[in-house]
Amino acid sequence: MSYQADENRLLLEKQKLIDISIALTSERDLNRLLFRIITELRQLTAAQGGSLYLVEGDFLKFEIAQNEALARSFGSDYLCFKYHEIPINQESIAGYAALTGKVLTIEDVYHLPEFLPCHFDPSFDRRNNYRTQAMLAAPLKDHRGEVVGVLQLINPVNESGEIRPFSAEDETLVLALASQAAVAINNVRLLATIKNLFEALMVYSVSAIDARSPHTAGHSRRVAAYSLALARGVNECRHGPLAEVSFSDPELEELRFSAWLHDIGKIGVRDALLDKNQKLSADHLEAIRWRFYLAQMQAGSEAAKAELEQDFLFIQEINRLNYLPAEAPERLAGIAAKRLYLKEDTHPLLTEAECQTLRQPLLTPEELTSLLVLRGNLTPQEYAEIQGHALQTLNILEKIPFSKHLARVPRFAAGHHERLDGSGYPFHLTAAELPYQTRILAIADIFDALTSTDRPYRSSYAYDKAAAVLQEEAARGRLDQDLVELFVSRRLYEDLKDLEREAGQCLDEKPSLG
Repeated sequence: MSYQADENRLLLEKQKLIDISIALTSERDLNRLLFRIITELRQLTAAQGGSLYLVEGDFLKFEIAQNEALARSFGSDYLCFKYHEIPINQESIAGYAALTGKVLTIEDVYHLPEFLPCHFDPSFDRRNNYRTQAMLAAPLKDHRGEVVGVLQLINPVNESGEIRPFSAEDETLVLALASQAAVAINNVRLLATIKNLFEALMVYSVSAIDARSPHTAGHSRRVAAYSLALARGVNECRHGPLAEVSFSDPELEELRFSAWLHDIGKIGVRDALLDKNQKLSADHLEAIRWRFYLAQMQAGSEAAKAELEQDFLFIQEINRLNYLPAEAPERLAGIAAKRLYLKEDTHPLLTEAECQTLRQPLLTPEELTSLLVLRGNLTPQEYAEIQGHALQTLNILEKIPFSKHLARVPRFAAGHHERLDGSGYPFHLTAAELPYQTRILAIADIFDALTSTDRPYRSSYAYDKAAAVLQEEAARGRLDQDLVELFVSRRLYEDLKDLEREAGQCLDEKPSLG
């Protein structure tokens, strides 16, 4: 080979190493990174196979393996190998490399040099009718010199396809990439740890907010489950108006985060409103009871006392109802017009100033407003306070430095009460302004609100009844009709436990670093 040819080959190898280094540092998925490391090093050394282990405590955890020769014989592009762990000690070749930090270049693993205390396990060869011969085992050391894993390459072949020993040049190429691979692995693991930490904090924080009220416990997790189910259903559509819509894996993750965080703004809503199941609080009702008691004390006749007793019983009844009877406003106005007067000479224990404080309506304007609510238990002011959680969600989430692929989470999450006809809140957006992610969240939020445990203002709905409500809302132009029909017709809300497990995996098991 000429000098110029050698120079060209070296330049090509150098460029190849640069390209591989850039590729390794840009990869963010651990499994893809490990696959890339094995693939590139096999190609550089013409090795038939390779495997990679990562250090976990005192063990090497098997992560990935490739074997081109076996893949051809089995008629597959890849092979699946059983998970196993190897102790970091002098018993195995990989364990010895991890323990000592030394590179081992072995011509024949069945005839190890006498100075090596380790041995080769031939069980894999026997199971697969294969013959491992040459091996290069290299520890992957990070920038601190710590071993994070071990790479093994086996059976390099020459141009004739014959197995040859690993050369000094092979060892140099492997070592040139080993440290970069170790740093890349550490970086991906660190990013995964940070992501999992953030996700765990998100899930547990939101779950705690939901659990403030028994009526909303688990709500965000279920909304995330329904949202993912509907988005994946969209991805499976091959015909109809949704066939052109699809969500990538990053977009699905963005939707999942949006669903989990959609009600985080409720952290600023008073507990008394979240769990309000009567028009008046117990304290307010007790204050009214005391006024009526005092009024009965000063009543001039038994008929007047009986009338006051019936008035208070009526207030108690209205307070329990989730609707307002037609005759109630007029009677409540009449009760509110009655005033409480006490005379000092008949109550010598009270001063004139104290008597003045008791000269008031039997119902205050605020209490009358609460009792006159037509449906439910919230006054317009209280309802507006609860509605404010959507805007508060936006305010909170906009302060979080989300990564690029999660940048739209604040807007998606805050828009779960928007409606296609502009009747929603907080911004009264219309169909042209509402992306599919927000439309999906709206459907999931309504469905869970209808089907979860009884709310203070109504009983929970069966799935079919809730589905009918979604269809009615879609027919009115408030919800996306195509999405609703997909959700209902394919019953994507079923198998809730499996959906919840997928939507909030880190609640149930240790998060994967992949």
